[in-house]
Amino acid sequence: MKILKKIGLFIGACYLMTACSPKENRTSLGIPIAKSELKFAVTQQAGHDNVIMVKNNTPGIIPFWDFGNGVSNKQQDTTILPFAGEFFIRFTAYSKGGPVSDSVKVKISNNDANYFKSPMWNLLTNGIAGKTWVWAADNPTGWVHGNGPQDAVVPQWWQVPASGLGADLNDEMSFNINGNANYLKITGKGQTKGIFTLDTLNKTLKITGADISEGSGNSTLYNIAKLTENELTIVQIGNGFSNQWLFKRKGYKY
Repeated sequence: MKILKKIGLFIGACYLMTACSPKENRTSLGIPIAKSELKFAVTQQAGHDNVIMVKNNTPGIIPFWDFGNGVSNKQQDTTILPFAGEFFIRFTAYSKGGPVSDSVKVKISNNDANYFKSPMWNLLTNGIAGKTWVWAADNPTGWVHGNGPQDAVVPQWWQVPASGLGADLNDEMSFNINGNANYLKITGKGQTKGIFTLDTLNKTLKITGADISEGSGNSTLYNIAKLTENELTIVQIGNGFSNQWLFKRKGYKY
């Protein structure tokens, strides 16, 4: 009986070791799909190559598309790439064996005129050529930064004149839409690059990776209170108050 018990314990231990082996776990997950087995289509609309159409033709997987400016997990989808240039559409197939990815390069001939139809784009950026903004040091109010009531568009409570900015008075901010929504901040300490999001419907501006001069921080959502060929007033709305920044086109004089 003792011998039989020992044999039984030994067999049981071997079964547990086999059941828990890493090899067994790896096998149960499945074999990854080879990259060569991925089947998907990326096409551009004739006459309007900003419109990109994608379709998954790989059976038994969950698709994931990365367009660079957005993502999708649909079997078939359409997106718009607004900027001219060369871009990669990345496709990832998820299966029991894990993710496998591939990509296709597309070439966009021109910026999408419909996407940039709002005059705000050209007023802010001057298109591909770009536009540089500086502090409105000589504006008639005498103030370039400060705060006030929630609906204020110029400083009314805390008021900062150009002389109060110190070295930051020489800061420059540049916007362009050359291949992306590009932002560049130039200070006495160097340059900081970022990208910006302009909502022309709600008239808001957000900069990622950088900030406006004397700003409230990376990715702060600002309201555009005034935007003309020569003037740019940015406002941050708070609870019962607002902060204001007054800029002008570089080279413009009041």
